[in-house]
Amino acid sequence: MIDPIVSRLFFRPSHRYVASQKRELIVSAAWGEVQIWREYHLPVGALRNEPQLFVLRFLGSRGRAEMATLDPANRVPQVSSEVWTVNAPGFGRTTGPASLLRYADSALLAHEALLKYAAGRPVWVTGKSLGTTAAMHVCAMLGASGLVVRNAMPLRELIMRRYAWWNLWLPAWIVARNVPRALDTIANAARCHATALFLMSRDDRVVPLSYQQRVIDAYAGPTEVISVSGGHDERELHTADECAYRHALAQLHASSLPNEK
Repeated sequence: MIDPIVSRLFFRPSHRYVASQKRELIVSAAWGEVQIWREYHLPVGALRNEPQLFVLRFLGSRGRAEMATLDPANRVPQVSSEVWTVNAPGFGRTTGPASLLRYADSALLAHEALLKYAAGRPVWVTGKSLGTTAAMHVCAMLGASGLVVRNAMPLRELIMRRYAWWNLWLPAWIVARNVPRALDTIANAARCHATALFLMSRDDRVVPLSYQQRVIDAYAGPTEVISVSGGHDERELHTADECAYRHALAQLHASSLPNEK
């Protein structure tokens, strides 16, 4: 079975305890459990309002949900929202080992759980870096009210055309062939119809802009694209980029409301 070997190239799993003020949610899976951390974002001065918006968030290859921020919900400050951030297999209490196959399945289970919980209220799906593969997968399979993607990662194309050999001395074609079809970002883009906001880091050396553009070109739904300064793992946005991001999210929220459709 080559999946565990290939998956080690993409994930840096972590089981260590991480203290968190968020609320834990465990979703049962055929192989064990999926750990999700929930956190509220409330407008300034508001009491405990029922969320008007839900966000399902997928992190990069090293991210822990316990430490994740509220992005993008915290950039729509007037809206009460709840963010669900997923720990990938092998991270936190999500049952391992790290596996691309399980990653796709766990993402789908998390999205199913949130759609049921939201009970018709708007649900955004968001991902950054490797997390974009999961975000595009669940959006293609189950839909969403909106999609927010930063540095979209078409794994197969990157492996075959940019990274010829890997640190375990596996030829690129072997690695690419073992990326699950469920995580084929370009194929999933062609099946997504939610309004999408794409952020592209201009100095990205991990996923060059030409590869990100292939995902955007394949996307079937309405899109808005924001080009931002910085590299692949940039944490802070420059002032002008931040303003553009907040404005685009406000528009996305307006389009997510049932009475706006």
